[in-house]
Amino acid sequence: MPPKKTKCKYWEKCFRNSEMHRKQFLHPEDEEEDTGKAEGVKKKAPEAPKEKMGGASAEPKTPKKLVKMGGAPKAEDEDMDTTPAKDIKALKRKTHAMSQSDGEDEENEPVGASPSKKAKSEDKDDEEAGPSVVKKVRLRCKYWDECYQTGQVHIKQYIHPGDHDAPTDEDIEKKKTRGKTKTPLNEMKNGEAIDVDSARIKRKGDIYECTCPMWQKQKHDEEYRTCKHLKEYLGEEFENSRTDKPAKKKKAYIPQHISVSVLLAQKYDPKSTNPVGWWISEKLDGVRAFWNGRCFYSRLGNAFIAPEWFTKDLPTDMHLDGELFGGRGKFQSTVSIVKTPEDERWKKITYHVFDVPSLEKQPFEKRYEELQSYFDKAKPKYAVLCEQTKCTSKEHVEEELEKAIGLGGEGVMLREPKSKYERRRSPTLLKMKKFHDAEAVVIGHEKGKGKNQFVCGALRCRMECGKEFSVGSGLSDAQRRKPPKIGAIITYRFQEYTNSGSPRFPTFVGIRIDADGPKDVILPDKPTDD
Repeated sequence: MPPKKTKCKYWEKCFRNSEMHRKQFLHPEDEEEDTGKAEGVKKKAPEAPKEKMGGASAEPKTPKKLVKMGGAPKAEDEDMDTTPAKDIKALKRKTHAMSQSDGEDEENEPVGASPSKKAKSEDKDDEEAGPSVVKKVRLRCKYWDECYQTGQVHIKQYIHPGDHDAPTDEDIEKKKTRGKTKTPLNEMKNGEAIDVDSARIKRKGDIYECTCPMWQKQKHDEEYRTCKHLKEYLGEEFENSRTDKPAKKKKAYIPQHISVSVLLAQKYDPKSTNPVGWWISEKLDGVRAFWNGRCFYSRLGNAFIAPEWFTKDLPTDMHLDGELFGGRGKFQSTVSIVKTPEDERWKKITYHVFDVPSLEKQPFEKRYEELQSYFDKAKPKYAVLCEQTKCTSKEHVEEELEKAIGLGGEGVMLREPKSKYERRRSPTLLKMKKFHDAEAVVIGHEKGKGKNQFVCGALRCRMECGKEFSVGSGLSDAQRRKPPKIGAIITYRFQEYTNSGSPRFPTFVGIRIDADGPKDVILPDKPTDD
């Protein structure tokens, strides 16, 4: 008994004439032949088209292959398919729809099976199973109606025109507008998993996961990850909208150096200045800083890059003059912090504002009113408005000086009433202290004695006038182990000059980052050199 044939999936559309194919698969004419035999009626098999040669009828011929010898045709393979290439390509394109209408596994089904019923039963099972069911979907073939492949693997894996799950016109229109509505092309329930191509996608709340390497290897947060499978199933516009991170604000270019000119103070001389009516404020032991609306700059124009959270409340349309202050007696630590860009230690610093250079032509009282108005409105977290007190007498100045020194401050500042902001050293701004500060350049390191014999004992320095002296007091153990480099400008504090012009009892204050050379203090009673 001959083996039972399997129904050809192309059925009446089959274009193959191979005898081996006809023996292996069942075609419509085979059913007619079987029916005729059962009824006792003999039917002839379909004949191949006859060719006319010289007007005579020739016997049905099988495909032949031409050989070179003699130019005569020779039949080498009777099963060879000789259908023209154009017709084959056209027929192959048409068979995609048939292959899907017959079902994906039609070869294993009975001849009379109905694909539509099978599809309906599968959809019904998926609906009853709920979100935990893993659905399998196919991707759209990128060649669509121009695809020429007929392989079963390709046909089962990708959607082509005419397939039962091919997108409709409504789906295509939805795909065009989904970017505007920000809705997915295909909805997914929370916890639902779907097989797309060779990967599996799953929804967990607002996160869409995929098992493909492209999704797994992404380093950013899961909520911002995507891949080709998610874009194909949910829609590219939806995915772009869902995974679009908030754009990082591009940092504005900050020049590391600009030209700066600020108001500088002279020394207060009680013999030549009557302070009554002047404005008194505490002299802060910090780093002078000019705010240009974008960044802090030193007196020399060098940038101090503060964190954004430190400067976010400062005005962008007004220049400020003030002091970056880390506390009384903490000058050295303040210098270390402000030299470090965007350091968390900036939380220990406050910006004490005392003037508005951008209103230089206005009297001081008007400039101070503008500052008060700004601080009342903005209430900046890391900025402080310096308090100004009107002087009533010379004794009042002395009292304020003692008060500041008692709190650990340096002294007081005096500002002339109704004065303009002059970008130079001006007599309209005076400083009053019980000791004097000056700058010197380090020219050497002296070896210590006793317990300090293995570290620096003192700094050898040179004054602006050229006189040399040593300063050892005020250096910490860390500074003795790693003293300021030769050539560095330091600030030192002293009480008075000796008869030879050297500072008396000098004390190291710190490295001066806003000075480019040594600077001496001119005292009214400065003695002459011996």
